[in-house]
Amino acid sequence: MLPAELPLNETERLQALAATGLLDSPDSDNFDRFTRLAQALFGCKISLFTLVDEKRQWFKSRQGIALKETPRDVSFCGHAVFNDKLLYVPDASQDQRFADNPLVTGAPAIRLYAGVPLHSVDGLPLGTLCIIDDMPRELNQLQLTLLQDLAALAEAEIARCALTAQKKQLELDKATLEQQRQRLNAFIDSSRLATWEWNVQTGDAIFNTRWSEIIGYELHELMPLSVETWLKLVHPADKARSERLLQRHFDGELPFYELECRMQHKAGHWVWVLTQGKVISFTGQGLPRLMAGTHLDITERKANEEAITEAFSLLQRVCRNAGIDIASSTTAKNTTED
Repeated sequence: MLPAELPLNETERLQALAATGLLDSPDSDNFDRFTRLAQALFGCKISLFTLVDEKRQWFKSRQGIALKETPRDVSFCGHAVFNDKLLYVPDASQDQRFADNPLVTGAPAIRLYAGVPLHSVDGLPLGTLCIIDDMPRELNQLQLTLLQDLAALAEAEIARCALTAQKKQLELDKATLEQQRQRLNAFIDSSRLATWEWNVQTGDAIFNTRWSEIIGYELHELMPLSVETWLKLVHPADKARSERLLQRHFDGELPFYELECRMQHKAGHWVWVLTQGKVISFTGQGLPRLMAGTHLDITERKANEEAITEAFSLLQRVCRNAGIDIASSTTAKNTTED
């Protein structure tokens, strides 16, 4: 017995087989019709729609046999898959590749075998549509052509099933993404974060309504949106620092872009904003393409920090006028507490 060799593209072939979702799937009349037609058309004892995986050939559809699978190393279909062409054996008992095969010497006593490889949508052989008889038989060229025609129709059904499975998976992925989007939007709404996206190569930008609310605008008042929209509103003293931080992020020195800057409110005053972002895609040349991030209004925090700084400065002046060394007093207090 001569076991079939493994195809050079065996890994890709097995991946394509798994992707069809057919292996170990329930019986289906969509596939049974091909084996029924083959059995009736050729008057053979057995007809099979086989799928060849790593260690076995599994019968997606079968006529005239109770077995659901056989080991790959004794399968005729493995040879058809390896050679990726029609395998026609008029009398297996007289063929040195199969004469001592247990499927020939024992049940089902194969003599005639004719199998046509069935392919994935990518053209990888997955298994066969085959006919088997326990009597030696000669098939003419028309009969072999008809078997190949029937196999071509079976391949179309494989493609239809694969596309249906892909459609279902896409729908599941879409539903999952929609759930994630809703959760993300809920988080953004509850945190009062403003969001932005910037195409670094074109200058186009997208801002949400919260982004414009922070600076007192309706979003439509800032149309058309671009990076220039932000540059016109940011404090001139903060632009140079922003450019330096951006370049360091683009160069890979900083994992994120982060800047506290002032933006001019519609009413004329300045609003402090913490802007954070990250490049999320690059061009084929490695240049930053798309960047996304958030704005957070930190005006109140900055006002509190300024008030604390002014209060401490006032305390220092009072202490100096009173001849008190505030630094020494603070150190002595800490030593006493220890």
